[in-house]
Amino acid sequence: MASLTYLDVVALSNDCFLGGLLTVNELGLPTEFHYSDPIRPSKLQLSLYGSTLGRYVMVDVVGKGLLDASQARNAPVVVGHSDLLGLATKTKRALCKLTTTNLRFLGEVGEIKESNAEEFAAQLNDVQSPYSFRIFDRVNFPVDQVLPVFIECAVRFDLLEPMSRVKRTLEAVQHDDG
Repeated sequence: MASLTYLDVVALSNDCFLGGLLTVNELGLPTEFHYSDPIRPSKLQLSLYGSTLGRYVMVDVVGKGLLDASQARNAPVVVGHSDLLGLATKTKRALCKLTTTNLRFLGEVGEIKESNAEEFAAQLNDVQSPYSFRIFDRVNFPVDQVLPVFIECAVRFDLLEPMSRVKRTLEAVQHDDG
């Protein structure tokens, strides 16, 4: 049974960070959800970390905390933005930033077109254009092991739709806490 995990961390207008993690099964149905409390860095942290504070809180504090809480340890992780790919140095989970492309069909399902060491396009089904994968590195994202999970899921649901659920839920949590 295949599953995918979707993770995003947002910076709120009041210098807080909030993250959410949703795991869905091969039908796109939710099997797990976690979200963080809003994290507000202290004035001391603001001074010490400077311009790196946002990335530190997003990756090391919120993102890693959510991945550690997840029970779906074998599910590949789709992140909401490229800064979260740095989680690859903190976890053994396969991480990627997934987007759609306007490329023509690559051929058979499972075919890939390399852009560079950190980017490739993959044909995941026979009805949509290929998806673009941005990864941290090939060690973290073994394509031959991970791609079949994406293919199994892409046949049944839009692979980008669960991320919109994470974003909507984080917005709702933000308004409830505000």
